[in-house]
Amino acid sequence: MNKDETKTLIQQMECARQRLHDLYTEYGLGHACVLEQSMLLDELINQFNRMFQTRKQPHQVVDQIMISDNGMLSSSPHSFYAKV
Repeated sequence: MNKDETKTLIQQMECARQRLHDLYTEYGLGHACVLEQSMLLDELINQFNRMFQTRKQPHQVVDQIMISDNGMLSSSPHSFYAKV
C-alpha cells in the first residue's frame, strides 16, 4: 500500500471515528446504528493493522505520514480511541 492509500485509510478511520462519536452523542451507546458504526470502525482499524503485520517497516512510517498531514490526526495510529 502506498503513501496515498495509507493516508486515505487513515482519513476513513478518522471520519468513521467522528461519525461514531456523533451517533453516540445522539442515540446513546446501545443503539443499533452506533453498534454498526463501531463495527465499521473496527474493520477499518483491523485493515490498518493488517497492513503493518505483513510489512517489515515499523509504524514510524505511518507516524511520518500523519505528521505531514494537516494536523487533523496525531502521530499515534490509535489516538482516535481517546477521542470517542
